[in-house]
Amino acid sequence: MAMVGAALLGAAAPARAQSSFAAATSMTWDGVLTGIFLGLLLFSLAYNAAFFGLLRERFLIWQSARTFCYFALAVALSPLAMGPWLAPDSFARQVWITTFFDLSLVVSGAFLRSYLEPGMVGPRLYRWLGWPPILILLTTPATLIPDAPTYVMLRSIVLVVMLVLAAATVVIALKRGSRTARYQAAAWSGIGGVYGVSLFHDLVLGEPFASFLFLLFPALGLEVMLTALGILDRLVRLRRERQEAQAMAEAMRIIAHTDPLTGLANRRAIEASFNDDAPVAIALVDLDHFKAINDRHGHDVGDRVIFAAGVALGSGSALAARVGGEEFALLFRGAPAAVAIEAERLRQRIGAYVAQMVPLLERPVTASMGLVHIGRDTSFGAAMKSADINLYAAKESGRNRVVFIEAA
Repeated sequence: MAMVGAALLGAAAPARAQSSFAAATSMTWDGVLTGIFLGLLLFSLAYNAAFFGLLRERFLIWQSARTFCYFALAVALSPLAMGPWLAPDSFARQVWITTFFDLSLVVSGAFLRSYLEPGMVGPRLYRWLGWPPILILLTTPATLIPDAPTYVMLRSIVLVVMLVLAAATVVIALKRGSRTARYQAAAWSGIGGVYGVSLFHDLVLGEPFASFLFLLFPALGLEVMLTALGILDRLVRLRRERQEAQAMAEAMRIIAHTDPLTGLANRRAIEASFNDDAPVAIALVDLDHFKAINDRHGHDVGDRVIFAAGVALGSGSALAARVGGEEFALLFRGAPAAVAIEAERLRQRIGAYVAQMVPLLERPVTASMGLVHIGRDTSFGAAMKSADINLYAAKESGRNRVVFIEAA
């Protein structure tokens, strides 16, 4: 038993450094715990800064401000030597402690308002969360003025209001299904308990809570760790939501620029492509006697013919788009001398593809094309008009051909 008692006493004794570099250095366990707590706060600051660089969320700024206040408060409450002006029992040190304690409460309201998911806090409660922090700062001098019971009582009431508002906000958010509120309720449970007991001592028992600081730092450490986990969860969900929003926006953009029947670009898309990178030539293609196909075989077969024509036109090097019922447009880029050959090859592919993909047709499907070379300063509207004139000429001259003007 004596040996066990000696071992326990040795474990409780201050730890003394063993290196020659710090031979005169000794550490007490409260100093070790303070160092661990300060290291945790520094990690939290770096953690918030890293994530803010990625997502730019405002609540990370407020949480960093709260963490900084905790750090300054821990330093002021530690036995660290900070010069004659900030001696442990000095008035300046007391001002430091009171100021950063109150600032930690002040930024908590702003943090909570920006941290919870949108729609979890009603507009009235959202506004109320902004008022108690201002009143707390107005009552800060109460802790430094001797014999001011009314002022101290007012301060205590403000602190109670702040505590109730914060708790009510988290509870309401929990009822509305807030995942973030779950983390924050757990994070603030320790601090809320310590503050609640302290206020009970101040308001009911009329004496300070002797174990306040002893319990406050473990509660703050728990709060920092659980809030960090909550922030990570919130940021992961925010990132997922943004990725889903970007994917949805991209899908909507594709839908807005794609013809639903053929999968080719639509008029909006081909105009954007024309304006981004002017082609050397443009063509308009129209299926010959398409109305007769619809009248004889029905619109379902007609849609299959249009789809097959789209596959044929999209198989070449030109950018193909469907710009009307049975009308298509082609943008040609590359060597101007090869445009006419490529255009005729694509036009002839229409009949071959339709025959293969819609074999029930009794007659071959042909197409007429109006092709035109364009200059660099030609607008999309002017180019389409010139191609339409040539398409009309192809129709008038017997269909199933290309009418091509060498230069516009």
